[in-house]
Amino acid sequence: MTLIASRVASRALLCMTVAAMLSACTLFPDRPANRLFQLPASTVEESITGNKPFSTTLRFVTPLAEGPVDSSRILVKPEGNEIKAYQGARWSKKSPVLVRDQLIDAFRRDGRFAGVLTGTSPARSDLTIAGELNAFQSEYQDGMPVALIRLDLHLIDERTRNTLASKRFEYQHPATGEQVEEIVEAFGEASNALAREVIHWTVEQRP
Repeated sequence: MTLIASRVASRALLCMTVAAMLSACTLFPDRPANRLFQLPASTVEESITGNKPFSTTLRFVTPLAEGPVDSSRILVKPEGNEIKAYQGARWSKKSPVLVRDQLIDAFRRDGRFAGVLTGTSPARSDLTIAGELNAFQSEYQDGMPVALIRLDLHLIDERTRNTLASKRFEYQHPATGEQVEEIVEAFGEASNALAREVIHWTVEQRP
């Protein structure tokens, strides 16, 4: 065998060896795709008052949030003050947007306001609800996770830009287990309780 042929054969063998090694393993292990979760649908029912809906139009602005709360991660505080996130699972939207959409849907289901708008709607409104989402996580209590939502809201008169009322809402609901699906269901129950109270508060405070 000539020297050139020998070198060609050696290079071919090396290439075959490298290809076999690469086919047997990968440099980076595959990560499982994130599971996306929505909040369970609102269970707020249409209000039965015997009266016509208010002529008031309400605008709901996405609440402000900071740090890990302003994300789509499903957060958990297993102990102390350390915040973690469930691996391989996320909310379908950022937490403040989830809360906003759930409250808008609940107000529309209730039906007492003439219109319920998002913050980006070009239509005019009489009242605006704005605020800050300070907690949207599960926390362990007595060894079991509890869904926690803490929301500070401000009701604003659009004509005068005056704040008519402010209130902190905080709701907890225990999960039936430690699986992510059970945590999500607990958040659904907490968000429904929150929505009913926010609707009642807004109706009571409107001018």
